[in-house]
Amino acid sequence: MMSNHEPETTNEERERSRPLLISVAVCTHNRADLLRDVLADLCAQTLDGHEYEVLVVDNLSTDNTRAVVNEFSDRHANVRYVYEPNQGLSHARNRGWREANGEYVGYTDDDCRLPVGWLQAAAEVIRAGHPEVFGGPYYACYNTPKPRWYKDEYASQVQDAVPRLLTEGEFLSGGNIFLTRELLERMNGFDTTLGMAGHKVAYGEETDLIRRTRDAFPETRVHYDPRLHVQHLVRAEKMMLRWVARQRWVAGRSAFYAFGAQTHRSRRELSGYIMESVRRAFRDVLHMRSRDRQQYPYFQNYLYERVFHHFVIMGQLWAEWRESR
Repeated sequence: MMSNHEPETTNEERERSRPLLISVAVCTHNRADLLRDVLADLCAQTLDGHEYEVLVVDNLSTDNTRAVVNEFSDRHANVRYVYEPNQGLSHARNRGWREANGEYVGYTDDDCRLPVGWLQAAAEVIRAGHPEVFGGPYYACYNTPKPRWYKDEYASQVQDAVPRLLTEGEFLSGGNIFLTRELLERMNGFDTTLGMAGHKVAYGEETDLIRRTRDAFPETRVHYDPRLHVQHLVRAEKMMLRWVARQRWVAGRSAFYAFGAQTHRSRRELSGYIMESVRRAFRDVLHMRSRDRQQYPYFQNYLYERVFHHFVIMGQLWAEWRESR
């Protein structure tokens, strides 16, 4: 029985004593101007502030990233600054989960915009089924005029209109993903040989982590929920054909490593496949003027959707060639 002299526990004290549900890690490198927007979104979430924290992982920034974080941490007790000196997105993401206090660790990018109900939707997914991994779609957004030929779908990822478990060949984006901290610890997080590092463009660290997790624990549930949507900035340079061509090559190369980097083919055999892909790309370029103009209104659409597809294959074959003997 409580003594008459013992103070009653207030609602605020009870809220603070509850285990933290979600830690959101925002990994950033020299993007203080964009960081301010995503932090404003995270601090405006409808989920109670006692249920989540925000970790800004500064990965060797030389701009005013620290000052921007301080603007928010001075006003919001659940915002923290973390410095990661090893260059690379995977290093920063690993630092994020190691610093996290939440049961789940969520990741979003410093150039994303988040609806105010993003974390509330995440909390509902957790309470409904406690999946080991979950996430949602992302949609393109812009801060510069986009070319007439550029389609929103080029920079969006939408897998379904209804919540469901993803199949073995389906994966989530690293800019809109939640994982249990326990799983991250068991899998030793992200492979630091994969992913962005400074000006180096690379992908696949989240795909690799999900693949390894499924291999080690086949019962792992990877859940998709369209309520967990975010907007992802398409910068002006990403809408230039030169950048797209390079990105498609890198995407193919990264896919090879993300899916296990195994090869049983000789370099001679792979060289033949590479040359065949080059020939097919040139053939499609030659047919560009006679393209279906309803399907490809602009020549850029044809290059993006038809020709640059070969770049993905060539990038994957090139990575395999480098690893073969």
